[in-house]
Amino acid sequence: MIKGKVIEWNDSKGYGFISALNGELRVFLHISTVQSKGRRPKVDDEVKFEVNEDKKGRYNATNVTILGSGSVPSTIMFSIVYLVLASTAVFILGGEKLFIAAYILMSIVTYVMYAIDKNAAQNGKWRTPENTLHLLSLLGGWMGALCAQNQLRHKSKKQPFKSILWLTIFVNIGAFVWTFTPSGSVFVQNVISNWF
Repeated sequence: MIKGKVIEWNDSKGYGFISALNGELRVFLHISTVQSKGRRPKVDDEVKFEVNEDKKGRYNATNVTILGSGSVPSTIMFSIVYLVLASTAVFILGGEKLFIAAYILMSIVTYVMYAIDKNAAQNGKWRTPENTLHLLSLLGGWMGALCAQNQLRHKSKKQPFKSILWLTIFVNIGAFVWTFTPSGSVFVQNVISNWF
């Protein structure tokens, strides 16, 4: 097995190149040879692989393992820690348990919308407006958005999309914290009594 680094990656086409042996070896990488399930390569990933030479003398990577792919990405860890802290706050401080269910439901809906949008992008179909994706994040689906960016590699590099996404995350967290204040608690109770 040889160690190297992904130096080029086209996620929509599922291929790229690995540099190994201090840049002396450039190896073609195809997604079908990656062993790390649920994790797609990206530029600067460290990988371990075997090399085959095809009939034209080109080097192709096989049995590719992304090193460190067993670790939880920071955005996913952020989401998990937040959900645990939010759940703890709701139960200890007497917040609305409905918020936890809403976070989970909205995250699932948002993840599905990202998946649909990625599929549409790959097939040249009608796309979900970015404002819709941001609104879903603002309404509590941001954990699903972060998971989708990480797993689906969709909207994960585009600016200013990423900056706006993080703005919606912090506004949502701020609004959640506000619900524990006297004015926030009254507002939530009024909304719940009017809707339920």
